[in-house]
Amino acid sequence: MPKEATMGALMKLIDTILIIFFLIIAIAAPLLDAQTCLPSNIFPDILVHLKTWYTHEYGDYLVSEKPHFFVGLIWVELLFAWPLSIASIYGIAAGKSWVHTTCLMYGVSTLTAMCEFGEKIVHCEPKHGIIRLWVEIST
Repeated sequence: MPKEATMGALMKLIDTILIIFFLIIAIAAPLLDAQTCLPSNIFPDILVHLKTWYTHEYGDYLVSEKPHFFVGLIWVELLFAWPLSIASIYGIAAGKSWVHTTCLMYGVSTLTAMCEFGEKIVHCEPKHGIIRLWVEIST
């Protein structure tokens, strides 16, 4: 198999993975994550129940207690990363040359948020289930 054909197949695979990832973000951010910073009465009951079930099932205190840093990260996701995910879906599907830039911007935004998130978790008592899980994984 020629090198160009192999590289083309690899690029198609990467594009497919990115489209699936960005589709998940494009759907989950406004329907689930937005419940963290917007009133729950504007969402359908089934979505509110799904978020409540997730919070109780996995003990995610960030979603239930809504600390200020977490709400801020969700706002960044909704106002910056979510539009980038939609633009990236379009850019990949249409073969636009600027899609590398939107993917890079999304990645930098996510990395920055994870650094802030990680710093808060490291300086916190691992009493909650989700933090315990992170601490166990990282050690």
